[in-house]
Amino acid sequence: MHVLVPNWLDEFSRCKSYDEVLAVLTRAASALGFEYAAHGMRKPFPIHNRQTVMISNYPDTWRERYVHARYVEVDPVVRAALGSNEPVVWSAGSGLSAAEFWGEASSFGIVEGWSAASRGANGTVGLLTLSRSDDLISDAEQASYRGVVLWLAQTAHAVVAPFLPGGNVAGSPLTQREIDVLKWTADGKTAHEISMILSIAESTVNFHVKNIVAKLDVTNKIQAVAKAALTGLLR
Repeated sequence: MHVLVPNWLDEFSRCKSYDEVLAVLTRAASALGFEYAAHGMRKPFPIHNRQTVMISNYPDTWRERYVHARYVEVDPVVRAALGSNEPVVWSAGSGLSAAEFWGEASSFGIVEGWSAASRGANGTVGLLTLSRSDDLISDAEQASYRGVVLWLAQTAHAVVAPFLPGGNVAGSPLTQREIDVLKWTADGKTAHEISMILSIAESTVNFHVKNIVAKLDVTNKIQAVAKAALTGLLR
């Protein structure tokens, strides 16, 4: 582990905003030999309008271009990293698709880098990327810094998640009985069937469902099941 990790951990613990998190990531990136640091996080719900927060020290023009062109949808690094449990080392255009994307990224000095995904218990998905304009990431760097990159990805995720709207929630908002009712609902059981399984009145099942819908801020039990599943409440 890098000698500066204890310092970074202390700095992360004091972060109160996205900008402060980015400042720590930028210093960490520089210490590891990278010019750029970027971190993105996506909430799992609502399904049709998932909120994504992205912070980086990329040039403003590239950040604007990335958003305007919706490059997140074609960025091969995003796809590769989110599909791996290990940091993904990449080089612009090397064995990866999206030639137009790489051409533009390279023009802004984003040529060599690696990315690591992270996942929260509440269904959030994060992605940390460190990049630079030259010098391939050597085998020695990969061996020395793999653990550090994974640590940075997980730590940044833990720090950023509470900043998201609705993200600063301690534990599950549902009681154990409500979770039991919701799990059986997810299995397709009716209120009557659930009442028989749990040995409670059907009216009590409906009472729990009403509370679940209110607590999860949805309109019906179908949405409640979907939201609970996406945010990890049914595990």
